Amino acid sequence: MSPTGEETFKAIQKTLDRYIRPREEVARIRQILALHLDSCLEDAAAVGPLALVDTDGASSSTTAQGLQKQYLEALNANIKARSEFLSCCREQRGNAVGASTTDGDGQNPVQNHLTAIRLRKKYERLQAVERSLNLLEQKPAALPGFLEPGEIFRDSRPLPDVPKDLVTALTLDKTNPGPHLKDAIDQLEKQVLQTKLLLRREEQLLENAKLRSTAWSEGITEGAKLEALNKTRAEVVNWIETELGKASGDDTDAEGQGPQKPRAPTGSVHLDEQLASIREKYTQYLEARQGLLELVSQPTKPDIKPPTRDKQPSAAPPASKPRPNMHLLAPYLEQLLSIAKEQKGLIAQKSHLGAAISNQLKENGQIIDHLAEESQLIPAHPMPGASRRDSTFADALTAAESADPSSRVKPWVFAADSAKISTLEAVAEKIEEGQIALEGTMHTLAEVDQLLGQRSNDQRDDDDGRDTAEEDPWLAEGRPSRQAGGARNLTSRKAEEAGQPKSVWDMLDGNLGLLRADKDPP
Repeated sequence: MSPTGEETFKAIQKTLDRYIRPREEVARIRQILALHLDSCLEDAAAVGPLALVDTDGASSSTTAQGLQKQYLEALNANIKARSEFLSCCREQRGNAVGASTTDGDGQNPVQNHLTAIRLRKKYERLQAVERSLNLLEQKPAALPGFLEPGEIFRDSRPLPDVPKDLVTALTLDKTNPGPHLKDAIDQLEKQVLQTKLLLRREEQLLENAKLRSTAWSEGITEGAKLEALNKTRAEVVNWIETELGKASGDDTDAEGQGPQKPRAPTGSVHLDEQLASIREKYTQYLEARQGLLELVSQPTKPDIKPPTRDKQPSAAPPASKPRPNMHLLAPYLEQLLSIAKEQKGLIAQKSHLGAAISNQLKENGQIIDHLAEESQLIPAHPMPGASRRDSTFADALTAAESADPSSRVKPWVFAADSAKISTLEAVAEKIEEGQIALEGTMHTLAEVDQLLGQRSNDQRDDDDGRDTAEEDPWLAEGRPSRQAGGARNLTSRKAEEAGQPKSVWDMLDGNLGLLRADKDPP
């Protein structure tokens, strides 16, 4: 604890010492106070609450001042009111007793009590209405100051502040409403013009299709029609023959396998159904063929040509309406309906899959945004372009809606890479600091060894290696001239090592005891 803290603690303790007492002393003080109060009271058992004051002994004093005088005045007013109340109660009881004596056979007391309760409730309601009316009369509701917002919302909680971006966007929208309306009007005019152009184009295409259809119908001869019908008949006959061949082949296969294995009843029913459907199709084909032959055998009638713009229009004779050819278009219409149903199913499936994928992407985006808000890694390592904030609230909303999952995940990848790089840098710095500290420690240990005269194991191993290398006879073989020189160097180095002190203590002479003995007298 700091010196200032100790001084503060001592000052507080010194101030509170006179108020702090042990538990036994507190109990003893309470006992003394209780005995003192008992001695002051004459009858301790008949002690009543302090609020019940003896009304008979209250009297106004001219010497009382301040709160005491106010208390005595209020006490006298209370005594007077209580006396009036008691007198009224006595009068009512006397009247009730007199009425009961005069009317021996009176009403039921329960009924009287219920009537009194109803009258009391009615009186309370009337009093509440009267109080409300008095309050309304006291409040000048007609004045303009009575409905001021400051007075109305004075005791209410203040509303939260509106974001600045939203306020600026609203102010910008309010300041220039003209350009937005003008742009909207221009856009509507463009859409109307585009719709008119598309309508004209569709009308032109419809007229061209009508002209082309009439020209195509005029160009086809009766022989071409007959040839087309014959080809259609041949195709239908070939198809029926192939179907019948398949059905007969199935029947023969079933009969061939009959002795070996009994045929199931379900297969026979299926074949019967196929044969019945083929017969129906064949009858329909015959009816259609008969109708086509009747149409071909009928005499041809001139078709109605489109009116030509002549200067002198001539009255054309009324032509008979052509016979409808819907039976020719029925197969194509059935195929078109089936294709339309398939496309409708595919479109519905595509829309369902798109909606499911979009919902899943939206949920994933919300989860990633929530994790990014709660994450501590992304704020510590933000992307370079993520610090720029959007100018308005609308821009922020559009940016959040248009963000794809890859853009939402990029900050996480960048933050992870940045955290990895920073961690590696911190580890490298710590390793370098450890190496520097280790080198300093080794240097210090070497100095300590030098002071103590101890040689390290590495130096001893190096010296031993050099000695063995110099003393190895196999290495010295074949070199007699250098052997003598090496021996001399070895002996000289040993002598030098013997002469050099190995430690600080080797420098001292070991015959100090003899010197002491020489100094002492014999």
